[in-house]
Amino acid sequence: MAADATATAHRDAILKLFYLSAWAEPADDARHMAWIREFYRDMYADTGGVPVDGGAYIGYPDTDLADPQWNTSDLPWSTLYYGDNAARLRAVKRRWDPRNVFHHALTP
Repeated sequence: MAADATATAHRDAILKLFYLSAWAEPADDARHMAWIREFYRDMYADTGGVPVDGGAYIGYPDTDLADPQWNTSDLPWSTLYYGDNAARLRAVKRRWDPRNVFHHALTP
């Protein structure tokens, strides 16, 4: 399927990674969040701390991709998730959801 045929632009990906860290005690939040964030950044150190080459899958939304502290690439979060489809998808959303009823942490 062509990259612009659906919202999911990364149809040619052969592998999808999901990074997860779990813990039980809220007092450990800062330590575990720092570890997973630094691990992710280090995995993509050559591309600004984010998966520029393979993109990201919106089914696993990550607000750090919109944070310049963690995303030091030249690509905005929307391009990482939607590739060249981002502008077209924003136009569709404006048309069909003008009141922004459907949104998530990465959308304004």
